[in-house]
Amino acid sequence: MSPLRVGIYYGAIAVAIALVTNLYPLVLDPSRVEGWILAVLATYDYQIALAAYLFLGILAALRVQPSHVDQDVPRRSLMLRDAVLAATVVAVMVGVALFIIIFLEATVFADAMRSYAQGAAPKIVSYINEARKILSDPPPPARLGPTRAALQPPRIWDLGRSIFNGVLRAVIMGAIGAVIGALRGRSLREENKQSEGAGQRA
Repeated sequence: MSPLRVGIYYGAIAVAIALVTNLYPLVLDPSRVEGWILAVLATYDYQIALAAYLFLGILAALRVQPSHVDQDVPRRSLMLRDAVLAATVVAVMVGVALFIIIFLEATVFADAMRSYAQGAAPKIVSYINEARKILSDPPPPARLGPTRAALQPPRIWDLGRSIFNGVLRAVIMGAIGAVIGALRGRSLREENKQSEGAGQRA
């Protein structure tokens, strides 16, 4: 598959993950969900999403095959280029999706997210403070105000931070793709040497 097609395929999966991990407050009724689930979502949704994006970028770089073979260009160089392109496409798609999502959260969905924060924050605080009782070295007690504030929708000026994070994500994904492409190219070169050696012996 071409790097663009591979990147779009895995980028679409990454966009779906971004939608789920950012917009679940719109469909989740905190009154019907256990406090520990709300606490896990509030604590680890960003980390889980980021790990998924990186994993999909790595998969894209691993699945890509050079699409345009040029006799004057080493195949390992094409592998490096296409792996970088595929991983970067995933990052760009995620960045655009998150920019749109943050804009919608700050405007259209702001009231729904505030309502979720009002309902979820007390249950999260109650669960965390109950869990502290069984820990030998408990963290500081959770407070309602900061917890509710953390669940509030983003502000419109957070779009600037979203752009910066998107650029940083693209750079990181591109670097990961470059490393994978270089490793695959090196492996390919060693295989070619072995094949040439076997052919000469024959």
